[in-house]
Amino acid sequence: MSKKIFLTGAAGLIGRNLTAKLVANGYEIVCFDLGEQLVRQKTFFKPMQDTGRVRVIPGTILDKVAMTTAMAGSDAVFHLAAMLGVKRTEDHLLRCLDININGTDNMLDSCVRNRVERVIFASSSEVYGEPSENPIKETAETKGKTVYAVSKLAGEELIKGYSQVYPWLKNTIVRFFNTYGEGQVAQFVMTKWIRLVLAGKNPVVYGSGDQLRSYGHVDDVTDGLVAVLESEKTHGGTYNIGNSSQIYSLRDLAQKIIDVLAPDSGLEVEILDGFAGSDRIENREIFTRYCDTSRVERVLGYSPKISVEEGIRRIAAQDEIHADWPFDP
Repeated sequence: MSKKIFLTGAAGLIGRNLTAKLVANGYEIVCFDLGEQLVRQKTFFKPMQDTGRVRVIPGTILDKVAMTTAMAGSDAVFHLAAMLGVKRTEDHLLRCLDININGTDNMLDSCVRNRVERVIFASSSEVYGEPSENPIKETAETKGKTVYAVSKLAGEELIKGYSQVYPWLKNTIVRFFNTYGEGQVAQFVMTKWIRLVLAGKNPVVYGSGDQLRSYGHVDDVTDGLVAVLESEKTHGGTYNIGNSSQIYSLRDLAQKIIDVLAPDSGLEVEILDGFAGSDRIENREIFTRYCDTSRVERVLGYSPKISVEEGIRRIAAQDEIHADWPFDP
């Protein structure tokens, strides 16, 4: 079993939670992320650094030399680093492509140079676009609508290409479905609405509000990632990771947040029929997309447990919800 793990994007929502679980499971971790991200999360990382089991190294995946040096001696890599956020990626198309494609290529080249034989790539449900059928299986056609989706599909193909040239490089692709949880910035819908409701403001829904999604709490998602790492059955595979039982329309999700956090406040869901002022335009909106996780359940026994209601309470209980990332793209 791999014992020294290199994490790109380690200071993000999934990276932090995964680091904590890997440490608890006896691994040594090298956390690689932008300095601004690491500074914001220094209180989180400090206790684990004090154990001597976690090293925190600031850097960018666009710097191949720095990443190759930091990765030395690692047994496996989780590649979580990416440019996120619909508006950010659409406003900075070339930057998104550079980070998410060239950064992934750099990561894979670093793996080859360090003879790292295991890489797990974080992809996204965005690669499915607007699917023809739901729930979505991994065999569904990929037809992403956004530059972010295109960049993730390119990353998947890079992974496959490198493994073809270097057969010893074992890979697994995981596609996340609407991961949320404590510490997520309020640029994502769940945390954004929780922040508004806690401030006594109505959550605003763009479009009809009937758009359907499945929501997976980061605690469950990272359980799945640890299981992927520890199983040889996942080599060469692609897996949906989310929560197929927690499916909500945007309208119902916003109402659930009010019901859980402020049931007697008089707050109500504001439905805007159009997309003016939102981070999406209508021809790039996804109207129905939720996951089928039967493959990862069958292969690994993956069984998410955290309901959306419990997840809402956990996010609301934290000391602070950051409005945005600590840096510009």
